[in-house]
Amino acid sequence: MRYYNRPVRRASWAIVAVMAAVAVQFLHDGGGGPRDVWDVVLALALPCGVTWVLVRTGLTPYVEWDEQRLTVHNPFLRYEADLADVRLLGRAGKGGALGVEGVGTVLPWAMTRSVFDGQRAERARRELRSAVRRATGTATAPVRRRLRVEWTDLLLLPMLAAFVWAFLP
Repeated sequence: MRYYNRPVRRASWAIVAVMAAVAVQFLHDGGGGPRDVWDVVLALALPCGVTWVLVRTGLTPYVEWDEQRLTVHNPFLRYEADLADVRLLGRAGKGGALGVEGVGTVLPWAMTRSVFDGQRAERARRELRSAVRRATGTATAPVRRRLRVEWTDLLLLPMLAAFVWAFLP
């Protein structure tokens, strides 16, 4: 099963569209267009930064599991483990945190409680808890924790360029 928070994803897509419109407005404000490359960098810095944050925190996090394997995509890290290596933490095994052997505590970002939480999220948490409880045997694959690097990280370049420009003599 794959779970991601749909209302958060919808809101994030809407804000990303607004940020694209803001960038276009900045670039063509006054009808003259950008005068030099720094105008473009400064006009894109804020919309690209906000879009990157929303993509990382709202669009890409998800939790996926089957009978043997669990994959957690958090904003900055990705965890892969056999369900036999996972144990439930918190309120008598009902909490949202997972203890992963060799990694420690993992909080699935997409399944954290929020104002958008609903029956679908509770059902997904319940199914994941039951899958972890049903998991038996020994782990066959090693637990992996990786830093997430994606194409969307290119959206940080205008922000970094704006910081460089701001601190140039």
